Amino acid sequence: MFVEIISDSGIGSAPIRLSINQIVIRQDNNTIIAVAAEYGMDKCQLVSHVGDDDFNEVLAKLGIHETTLCDTLQLPEPPTGARLISAP
Repeated sequence: MFVEIISDSGIGSAPIRLSINQIVIRQDNNTIIAVAAEYGMDKCQLVSHVGDDDFNEVLAKLGIHETTLCDTLQLPEPPTGARLISAP
């Protein structure tokens, strides 16, 4: 499994590509928000993120002994002057 990382240089910069078998994605406050792992002879893949009903169980199965609690997902406000568009 590969992961491609886009640096602070931003979109359009060359990604850093790494061969991995597990990745943990954390917020700035160190809270785990997503994991992905590749395992077994068939290279099965498991992906889970905060909000999934079994997220903490997945963390435990991957040997990550932390619990993530999420009861509200808050997104940033749109920038000043942004037009809000919604589907019918």
